[in-house]
Amino acid sequence: MGVYIHIPFCERVCPYCDFAVVGVRRLDPAREDRYAAGLLRELALRRSAFAGRRLASLYLGGGTPSLCRPETIARLVAAVREAFAADGPVETTLEVNPSTVERQRLPDFARAGVNRVSLGVQSFDDGVLRRLGRAHRASEARTTLRACRDSGFDALAVDLIFAAPGQSRALLARDLDEALEFAPEHLSTYELSVEAGTPFATAASRGQLALPEEDEAVAQCEQIVQRLEAAGYERYELSNHARPGFQAVHNRRYWERRPVLGLGAGAFSTDPVTSETPFGVRRSNLRAPEAYLARVETDRSAEAAPPEILAAATARGEALFLALRTRRGVDSAAFEAEFGRPPRGFFGAEIELLVGQGLLQERVSGDLSLSARGCLLADSVFAHFVGSSGACGD
Repeated sequence: MGVYIHIPFCERVCPYCDFAVVGVRRLDPAREDRYAAGLLRELALRRSAFAGRRLASLYLGGGTPSLCRPETIARLVAAVREAFAADGPVETTLEVNPSTVERQRLPDFARAGVNRVSLGVQSFDDGVLRRLGRAHRASEARTTLRACRDSGFDALAVDLIFAAPGQSRALLARDLDEALEFAPEHLSTYELSVEAGTPFATAASRGQLALPEEDEAVAQCEQIVQRLEAAGYERYELSNHARPGFQAVHNRRYWERRPVLGLGAGAFSTDPVTSETPFGVRRSNLRAPEAYLARVETDRSAEAAPPEILAAATARGEALFLALRTRRGVDSAAFEAEFGRPPRGFFGAEIELLVGQGLLQERVSGDLSLSARGCLLADSVFAHFVGSSGACGD
């Protein structure tokens, strides 16, 4: 199993962000302590659903979890390790933003049990960072990257954004070159998306947000893959690249549909399968921290709605599109073992169409993966499976 802990506090909420976050100029210690206590209460309430599971990964995300004091992070890590036994090393990731306060805490985070840091650089160009509404500047990112390397973590992950306002291929090339100078074990590259309800969505609706054309975004995506593959990174998932042996243990859980216990405001969980729920149960917490705390402080469920018991049809579609996100693709035999038929037994017409269009590759075994062109048009491929029960649907 994996555990995800959501810390919703940010010094600044980026205009493209639709995560469950709240802006705080400074994280008050009393507020931090109350929220951490709420996380521990929720852990106590939810741990029985994962009884007997071995801990493989712990991910502290947000928001900006590195705004918390190292002793808070240490308390959370220790509580999770106490609640769930592990068979070996546990990948323990902390999301960090480039800032002086967080940078000074890095050695203490390492001592708190964090062995992997994920740094939200996004770009090394100050103009791009300003247009993205980021609080840091490129010089701070460089300084923080050097500090991460000096603090004894097992792995460094770097996040970059492409197809941002005013971002050319030349600027992206410089971003990639600068990131590679620090030899991170892992690189995530995300195309900027405009999510409903965000300031960027409002600006776009008014014609005030100039994003690259689709052809330019595709060209930047191809540029990233070529540059990182040449530098020895494997694109093991559409947005994720890693040096050998450093694929993200926690992130892979989502694409492989494995159990994750989500704690905190806005967190999502996927419970283990049971005989009554053979395809699992999905849960989502209230997004507002105060509403979340009001529930867990009185030992009540923090869920925002009744849990979703996954039906076979939903699980089949998700199994296909999530596996297709990965380099490995869909294992036909494993799919048949779970659902009773291979992918073509449910999605024959869709697979035939997509193979014919050169978007899917099908091996003799029935295994499926995206073609190079399919990777560029992945969303249109996934649309054939999401929300479709297949020809032999239940």
